[in-house]
Amino acid sequence: MNQPSENADVFGAKEKLLGDLGWQENPFVKDLRIYDRESFLRYYCPLDGGKVLERLAFDAKACMLVGPKGVGKTSALYFAYYNLPGSEFDTIMLKQPAADLTALAEELGLRKGESALDGLFSAIGGLWGAKKPKRTVSRQELVEFLRGRGRKLAVFVDEAHLAADPGMYMEFKYLLDEVPNLRIVFSALSREGFPDSLVQLVGENNVFARKGFSREEMLEIIAHRIASVGGKETHPFSRGALDEILTEQNLLTPRYVFDELNGRLAEMALGKRKLAHESVRLGHDDELVKAAVASSREASGAAGKLTKIHADWWVALSPSQQSIMQLLLEGGDGLTLAEVCKSVSLAENTAFNALYQLRGDDKRELERKKDVPFPLVEVKARMVGGRKKNMYYVAEKVRNLFTVN
Repeated sequence: MNQPSENADVFGAKEKLLGDLGWQENPFVKDLRIYDRESFLRYYCPLDGGKVLERLAFDAKACMLVGPKGVGKTSALYFAYYNLPGSEFDTIMLKQPAADLTALAEELGLRKGESALDGLFSAIGGLWGAKKPKRTVSRQELVEFLRGRGRKLAVFVDEAHLAADPGMYMEFKYLLDEVPNLRIVFSALSREGFPDSLVQLVGENNVFARKGFSREEMLEIIAHRIASVGGKETHPFSRGALDEILTEQNLLTPRYVFDELNGRLAEMALGKRKLAHESVRLGHDDELVKAAVASSREASGAAGKLTKIHADWWVALSPSQQSIMQLLLEGGDGLTLAEVCKSVSLAENTAFNALYQLRGDDKRELERKKDVPFPLVEVKARMVGGRKKNMYYVAEKVRNLFTVN
């Protein structure tokens, strides 16, 4: 009987880590399971896919996604494909352009009936080596067939740059011109090879070029993936770890980032890397957060000291804004307007205006301080002494930029 190797322990370590994190499974699989609609829609972060869906919802005739391999063009097509309402659209996914018009007609559902002559050739062909005559479909036949469907038909053409016959691009253009209920979405490595008339019909606003991702987009993708398996925000990855991972090279495609994240998870599972406590994204009322803050204060004195190494925008805040932020960061439990006024010795009107600005509700303040990641403060209604009161907190995304030492 084969004995399990020591390496098999890595699978147990993986399951333990996922359990500790509260994840149902690893969110960083590179295969998005495009044939499993439910899993795909749970995992996929609708960036470009959402844009395509929006255009189709508002009756764009065609869209085009262009970019190198790995930037998510196929996934974007499937997101729109799966989300179009069946009450309004029929949908067809083509893995690449059909070889010719007749092949396209067949893929779009037009089947030419077999004639008696076709049957005769089929019966005797094997004996005499006779070849069945090829029955072709004209453009007009296909146009009439598609018009007769009545319902809108959305055709998704993946790898559209692989057309064996460049003339097929013009066939797509003619069909879009002549069939009012037809919509086509293309994905390709680039616009090269597509006739100008087709690109013009698509329209510049409906061409989405993707060469890579911004840091914010990639963080959104990571957080979406983690949430899809039961996690929260970007825990267990610290800000520093994400800074190391989200390099210019890795931002070219989520695949590179997922490789790095999976490598870090493996090190955590095997005890080679510790979970960074500062990356934990928990609610203000969470006991773990309170305990960590209390422990830090006890070690450094009652006043504590907030480090602002990751908040170089702090100097842009006004003195009243800084004093309120300092107070809320040190407290953590939330404060009423009256408590804020009392603690920082500000008039109620001054404190209210500062909180209004910190919440990101003052458009002029947003314009003046573009480097500040508003909103810095959020407000929640809580029952206090039997009455509902507004409590002010530091926004979670901002709180994690600071540590108490």
